[in-house]
Amino acid sequence: MVTASNRMTISKEILAFIVNNKFGSVCCTSGNKPHCFSCFYAVLEEEGCLVFKSSENSTHMQMIAENNLVAGTIISSEISMSKIEGIQFEGIIENKDSLGIRAAKAYYLRYPFAVAVPGRLWVLELNTIKYTNTTNGIKHKKTWER
Repeated sequence: MVTASNRMTISKEILAFIVNNKFGSVCCTSGNKPHCFSCFYAVLEEEGCLVFKSSENSTHMQMIAENNLVAGTIISSEISMSKIEGIQFEGIIENKDSLGIRAAKAYYLRYPFAVAVPGRLWVLELNTIKYTNTTNGIKHKKTWER
């Protein structure tokens, strides 16, 4: 659970990358079976969380109900041979009713069309992030851990 005492500020460089993108891939497992899904997300900056919408009946949400530990990636939509930028992350997906209004506001302000899409909002609490920015062959990496 995110509380004032366990909030840690994500570096401005990493946070700017996450905020400036909209689409990520999330991977989950149940038993020995892996599964990946893609989603649009919004960011709760202070809490270090992503918000996404999905149906409780989807394969991935049924798997997450059994094992809520996830990993994923967000890559820049502007990838070229001379510039590659992205993050790899690990986190937990939980039902965070305490963030309900903030999560809904963040998500629906960013994606107003999503109000008409069936499903519910989920909060992915980021625990670790590895940010990579490679420009003209020069690799820059940064990490963050809750």
